Amino acid sequence: MARDDNLMKHAPDRVALFQELFSAPSRVLVLRALLPKPLSYSELFDAIGDTMSRPAVHAALIDLRGMGYIEDDAAADVLRRPPGTMFTARRDLVTRDFGQVLEFVLG
Repeated sequence: MARDDNLMKHAPDRVALFQELFSAPSRVLVLRALLPKPLSYSELFDAIGDTMSRPAVHAALIDLRGMGYIEDDAAADVLRRPPGTMFTARRDLVTRDFGQVLEFVLG
């Protein structure tokens, strides 16, 4: 099936972003691990297990932070998060965006 990049052009921005979240299973797995409670790097790696490589987890964290779906307690100006950094899922934003997706899909 040919991919049509214009399929989401009429979708609200957050709906398109939520679709982007689900386009990468690694992002979904990391977000799923963080939704119940904040986790550090090591706790997150333990929760995910050997399902993903550490670089894939790091990349997903960067993406999710950029999308606004997670936050961390590291200083804003730090380039590399320290080992004890705690990551927290933005349940409010995930819920809001999921609701917008349902509204968009259901019309």
